Formats: sequence, structure tokens, C-alpha cells
Amino acid sequence: MLKIHSGIYKGQKIARVHSKTTKETASMVREAVFNSLFKISGHVLDLFAGSGSYGITAISLGANKATFVDNNFKAYKTVNSNLEKLNIKADVFLSDYQTFLNKNTTKFDLIFLDPPYNFKNYEQLLNELSNHLNENAKIVLEIDKKTQLNNDEINFNKSKEKVYGSKKVIIYESL
Repeated sequence: MLKIHSGIYKGQKIARVHSKTTKETASMVREAVFNSLFKISGHVLDLFAGSGSYGITAISLGANKATFVDNNFKAYKTVNSNLEKLNIKADVFLSDYQTFLNKNTTKFDLIFLDPPYNFKNYEQLLNELSNHLNENAKIVLEIDKKTQLNNDEINFNKSKEKVYGSKKVIIYESL
């Protein structure tokens, strides 16, 4: 079980996915990320959602709406179960990220990206997201701490980068 660290759902526990292909973000890391973001509002996208902990925490802290996307059926079921438990209404898609982005017409204020560590197209994905962002939007990217990105290829301002154990979290802001 994962615990929501703050907001209206503070202390509530949500289920983990329990899959070899899904990595869960520790509560301590999520708390640090949200402390870095300050105010949460608008529409949030939790891409590669896993258990949905990032999106659910964003709702807990004031986001108006959240959309969850994952291509793993166990993750999809877990997100739906967690949302139902907390009585949160949200859009949940069983889809790979590329198919979702190709069909999506919604713009987001905050996007959480926590792809599998074997993911390779970070720069391409980040640039694709520019078409799905509102003005002054932010992207939170969680990657393996050893992963190096070519920031010259990314159309965002990097506002923060911090390592937490084996993970690195980078926060980007739209230009």
C-alpha cells in the first residue's frame, strides 16, 4: 500500500500495482516533488500512471481534474480501484502513451511522467507534450539517476533536478 502524504486525502492508503514492469514512487519522493511544485491546480495528466499515486496526490492537493494513462492492464485496474475507493471521478485510459497522445485534444497544466526505466525516447516524448500543455504548464519527469538527457533537444526550461536514491526527478516548465 502507498500512503497519500497531504491534502484532502492525507493518510489514505492506495493499492500498488504489484507488477515487475511497474515501479512505484515512494511517498518520500512524491512529497518532495509536490513540495517543489508549490500550488497545484488545473488539469493533471498522469502518463505511465502505475497506481495513479501522482495524479491522486495532485487531486488531493487541489487539481481540478486528472487523467490517468497506462498500457498495463493491472495498472489500469489498480488506478480505477484506487479512484473508486477515494470516490474520485477521473478519466482512465488503457493505452500506450503514443496512441493516447495521438488521439488526445485536451491541454494539461501539469504532467507526470514516470515511464519504465528501459524507456529510450525521453527527448521525443517531452517535445511531443508541448502540443498538450496550457500556458505556464509543468512536467515532472522521473528517470533512473544514471540517465542523461540531451537538454539541447528539449523545448522546455529545466527548473529543478534532484536525485532520490536510484531515481532522478526533473521538473520542466513550458517556455
